[in-house]
Amino acid sequence: MTAQTCHRIDLAREQLEMALDAFLERHRFASAITLASAAERVLGQALLNKGQQAGVDWKFDAADLAHTKLHGRPLDSKTFNDADNCVTAALRHFDKADAPDFEADLEEAACWMLVRACENAHRLGLTVQGFDAFNDWFYQHTVGV
Repeated sequence: MTAQTCHRIDLAREQLEMALDAFLERHRFASAITLASAAERVLGQALLNKGQQAGVDWKFDAADLAHTKLHGRPLDSKTFNDADNCVTAALRHFDKADAPDFEADLEEAACWMLVRACENAHRLGLTVQGFDAFNDWFYQHTVGV
């Protein structure tokens, strides 16, 4: 084995493509979540490095706007992000104080993590294998078209 130069964005795209396959073809939702989450973070940071907004930040801004209009006060970003990432965190962390089991809709969590990762890839102008099939699935199962 030899060390090689690795390009983070290329590897994130590979992770996202594997996440799409795990979701659509294998119905392995936990794997889809962890792979898509890793890709989403790297691609989001690439956007921030270019001075652009990552998908998760755009999502928070939209939720914060609605929350502020409805409740008269801004949404707490930590509370929002913790709720948005709770399933991902449960899959990645298992501390002494944590129960071995947790309740989650893994398919739904995987779907929305894939949406976040795909949005970042799209904003970066990346072509992602499996995106069109996921987009079709999303419109059929989530949007209802």
